Amino acid sequence: WNHPFGWVLDTTGIWASLYPGGPATSETGLVPLHHERFNIFAEEVDADGWTWYMVGPDQWVKQVFMTVIKPIARPEGVSGRWVAIDLYEQSLMAYEDDRPVFATLISSGLGGFDTNEGLFEVWARVASDGMSGATGAPDAYALENVPWVMYFDGGISMHGTYWHNLFGYRRSHGCVNLSISDARWVFQWTGDGAAENGEITTQVYVHSSGDYRPIN
Repeated sequence: WNHPFGWVLDTTGIWASLYPGGPATSETGLVPLHHERFNIFAEEVDADGWTWYMVGPDQWVKQVFMTVIKPIARPEGVSGRWVAIDLYEQSLMAYEDDRPVFATLISSGLGGFDTNEGLFEVWARVASDGMSGATGAPDAYALENVPWVMYFDGGISMHGTYWHNLFGYRRSHGCVNLSISDARWVFQWTGDGAAENGEITTQVYVHSSGDYRPIN
């Protein structure tokens, strides 16, 4: 992890800009694609306070179109395998002590279904589970065979998601949505990190690297 990197969110075909704060233009030769990964070589803040990321020569992308991954310091009392979930960036990073080993996009809770911040432990893992909620409400849901479920805050879990592909945006009723392949990786990795008595030892640190305001 020599420098930050990130994924492009859905830009609906907007060109990159030649300089921070500049207009989108075909002169850059770059149309960032949905969930395309870029290394970030520099960042600057424009006159309106928006951060811009340089992803190539004369190719700048505004922060609202990217999720950026930057390693964080290990929380006090945490060791071994742990997961950092950033609600502001909508990202997950897995660590082994101070070493990042995996990172990806997530979708956390919408306004009114906020994913709690704090330090938790994975207390149960199931390869597949059913989930339901909001019975009788317009947003009621009943999902079968949700894959790679890791409970860490009561009934809140990290899990695979087959009903949307908008990772990087808040979409859930409180759980941490992952792509199915990413959830499988994290599930297997947390299992490999179990103690000899079978107890799951992976801790989950949910935080916000920016001014996080739940949205609908």
